[in-house]
Amino acid sequence: MNSTEIKAMVIAVHKERYALYDETNGEYYGKLKSSNYHYAQLYPYPVTGDYVICQHNPLGDSVILETLERKSFIQRFDAWSASNAQAIAANVDEIFILTSANHDFNLKRLHRYLAACRQENAHCTILITKADTAEDIDAYLLAAKSDMPDVEVIAISAKTGWQLDKVKEKMKPGKVSVFLGSSGVGKSTLVNALAGREVMDVNGIREDDSKGRHTTTHRQMIFLDNGAMVIDVPGMRELALLDAQEGLNRTFRSVSELEKMCRFSDCKHQNEPGCAVRAALENGSLTQKELDEFKTLQKEAKRIRRDRDIMVSKYRKEMRKTPKGRR
Repeated sequence: MNSTEIKAMVIAVHKERYALYDETNGEYYGKLKSSNYHYAQLYPYPVTGDYVICQHNPLGDSVILETLERKSFIQRFDAWSASNAQAIAANVDEIFILTSANHDFNLKRLHRYLAACRQENAHCTILITKADTAEDIDAYLLAAKSDMPDVEVIAISAKTGWQLDKVKEKMKPGKVSVFLGSSGVGKSTLVNALAGREVMDVNGIREDDSKGRHTTTHRQMIFLDNGAMVIDVPGMRELALLDAQEGLNRTFRSVSELEKMCRFSDCKHQNEPGCAVRAALENGSLTQKELDEFKTLQKEAKRIRRDRDIMVSKYRKEMRKTPKGRR
């Protein structure tokens, strides 16, 4: 890295321009070096949370030369993308999965989020928001903790400040957190409460179904007074699984551990002899509901991975046919 090249963090993505930050120069904008990204495809396109090497230009847009290696990368399935993947955030240390104490509360959706997030090297915590509006918040807590005993679950109220200190304790200086959840779950209200100031626009929800409108339209980094960083992302009704087999194994650890004990490595857990999964079902240590959900999400992950591979293959063939000048 020469004297004009510096390391910066991507704090927001705006179409073809990137908001960057480093301690020396503060915030500024940059654009990709086309020969490195669009043509040679030497590096993945930067996302919020990425660290990049750029040629800093104090008089205009800097030039982003390289995306540095990521320690974690959260992505979701996107049927409209050439790779079938939509980047959400990079280099995340703590993932908060939000569900509210109303119609939004859904254990299957929580499993899906957990499986996707556990695929990466980040710690996960479930937050049940809007505790002040629930008639029986303990019922929500019991349901989540009983179903996911290996995950910390915290009920909070951004409106009253109840138990927000437990969330702040997990947000360390210099560490990056991300809040994931459906629209209307209260992410923007929570970020404002944690920041102690109005940094995000807040919209209400429809009372009949507890759904909200998107308040965040792009992924951006927010700096808190204690030095912690938060990536706020648009609300997502679902987080489809992509390359998440390891995350599934961690989320459904009881099933994945039993699979290792089956006599046959390709056991379908139906009528095969020596099936540890069937034995667990019979003795009651595993429920049919848990096995069915694991199989459903596993099939989804395999289908998405297969579709992604087909789409990537088609995209690469088209790129090879297209002259460089027309790309």
